[in-house]
Amino acid sequence: MTGRRLRLHHRDYFDHEVHDGDIHPHDERSEDLDCEPDEYDREDGLSAVDLAVARLTNLGVTEPSSGPGFPGPHCWWGGTVTLSHYTGEMRETAAHPEGFSEAECRELWARLTGA
Repeated sequence: MTGRRLRLHHRDYFDHEVHDGDIHPHDERSEDLDCEPDEYDREDGLSAVDLAVARLTNLGVTEPSSGPGFPGPHCWWGGTVTLSHYTGEMRETAAHPEGFSEAECRELWARLTGA
């Protein structure tokens, strides 16, 4: 996959796998979400930042790793830990923008934080 994307990292664990603040997950995996606008997105006026904001919002991954002093390309996004009420499994998800310019990262930061 080329172009702009979000690299997602998921860790799944149960409460008993947390020891003294350290998490020992039983499953970790990564996936890429494409944020490159296609012809239909462009016709609708959507940019890669629009697609990234929508994907991060849908995942609940909207907490930046850095503050307003550095919302640049090294900023990654986290969110609340989700709980499966069926299995009792916890999931943490982090998203790392890849291929975005510094200006796009700053726009992403501004739109998700409201600043």
